[in-house]
Amino acid sequence: MPTPTPSSRAVLVLSAGVVLLLFPGGCSSKPEEAEPKAEDTATPEPVEEAADASKFPEVAARVNGTGIETKDLLARAEGMGAQGSAEVRSLDFYRRALNDLIGAELLFQASKDRKLMATPDEVNQQLQAMRGNFPDPAQFEQALASEGLTLEKLRDQIQRNMSIQKLVESDIAPKVSVTEQAARKFYEENSEQMRQPDRLRVRHILKRVAPDASPESREAARSALEKILEQASAGSDFAALAREHSEDPGSAANGGELTIGPGETVPAFEQAAFALAPGGISPVIETQFGFHIIELREKIAGQLVPYEQVQPRIQQFLQQRGVQEQIEGAVELLKKSAEVEILI
Repeated sequence: MPTPTPSSRAVLVLSAGVVLLLFPGGCSSKPEEAEPKAEDTATPEPVEEAADASKFPEVAARVNGTGIETKDLLARAEGMGAQGSAEVRSLDFYRRALNDLIGAELLFQASKDRKLMATPDEVNQQLQAMRGNFPDPAQFEQALASEGLTLEKLRDQIQRNMSIQKLVESDIAPKVSVTEQAARKFYEENSEQMRQPDRLRVRHILKRVAPDASPESREAARSALEKILEQASAGSDFAALAREHSEDPGSAANGGELTIGPGETVPAFEQAAFALAPGGISPVIETQFGFHIIELREKIAGQLVPYEQVQPRIQQFLQQRGVQEQIEGAVELLKKSAEVEILI
């Protein structure tokens, strides 16, 4: 697989990383509304209207006298949207995004008070690591410019993020401890999520077709595979046919054999394979790789993953969730003694 080239978006994601990490879905996410009762369905709630962010003031809020700029609010809103939110960008949406930035500002100010600020050397090391994500300095500078960032602005954001992270690691994360009892309880209460999905042992034969192949070439590949399908359907050994005819370098020598699960192959291949009964052979199907026929050898029923196998991931998840809850609690406590002005 080729190494992906960083996009200009990478700079923004890295520089705003702590806000996204601390408040991944918005720390004051809108609670789900209860199902309406029958008598309420005749008067539905009014649909929220999108807010015109162009009318927001230059400064969206002040936290103990420090301004939070609207351009940073809009970047946070974009971050929330990138996480899959299809929500209307109403005033309430923007205020929840702003609440995340207020929380980050309060944590940054707390890191100053605790003398946990990132040092210039630490900031430089992080900056160099970010530069290393780009093939050359020119592309790094271009990425900064495309996001409306200067090098000094980026340094400032790195320092803020690292300082908040120091505060979390020093004062917040140590308060969270996940016991063996808690991990096992989570496992037992979420047993359905601990099951491996059904898997299939299949054989397949591929006739490759280039994306830009002519209609004649495509029809020739399909026709050749139809003839192989006739042989397989008549009882010829599928594995031998795969070794002789398949153009899949990863499986041909092994008789075309693969073990697959949901989401591990392209949709058309997966759909055809999971529709088969053991011993069945699919018709010719087309994917972006070319034409295939598939033989299902065995359906492997999903099983409950043993607790010991998933325990480390459960404990990590519970630890992260606990830290998130502690961060949100710390922000709420800081708000009580802070002067916060919402200007949108």
